[in-house]
Amino acid sequence: MLVTIAVCPLWVPRWWEPNRNKALLAALLGVPVVLLYLARRPAALRETAAEYVSFVLLLAVLYVIAGGVHLTGNLEATPLTNTAFLAVGAGLASLLGTTGASMLLIRPLLRTNRQRTRVRHTVVFFIFLVSNVGGLLTPLGDPPLLLGYLHGVPFTWTLRLWPLWSFAVGVLLIGYFAWDSLLHAREPQPPACPTARAAARFGSPGR
Repeated sequence: MLVTIAVCPLWVPRWWEPNRNKALLAALLGVPVVLLYLARRPAALRETAAEYVSFVLLLAVLYVIAGGVHLTGNLEATPLTNTAFLAVGAGLASLLGTTGASMLLIRPLLRTNRQRTRVRHTVVFFIFLVSNVGGLLTPLGDPPLLLGYLHGVPFTWTLRLWPLWSFAVGVLLIGYFAWDSLLHAREPQPPACPTARAAARFGSPGR
């Protein structure tokens, strides 16, 4: 599966574009595994199917919740504002899931940074913090934690991982703030309008 994901976009790009072909290829690659489990461990296949349905239902619920919220506003894209966005997103990832938090915040973050010329690093750190690391604290945040909960791990057990969560999130936020501050200082300044230039050169009419 991983080989096809890496090779097909380069080898047969037009065939790979439709989602129908991706689904067909995934189904074909999954058939031998299903047949093997049916022959040797059919009970394990039923358990896996139940876990998968539970996971899909959770994602659907979080998708609906996050998809129904629309954030508006007009913030200046300073390093402090962007870092605050990422910090809030890392916290929400454990409550809404990494998918839900990403859906909720990615559009406002991009809209806030629409005047910036260098935003690629912001999206990369967003993926690190909101779409991955931030979901460590609850089974809602990350699929492996949800599977652990379905197998009997207490729901609140992951809360004891908050020191690791704080360290990882803190390191990423500090690194991002330093990097974004450096790039923000190199942003081109918008040209002043002719009226402002004239006022700065000759003084205001009231003088």
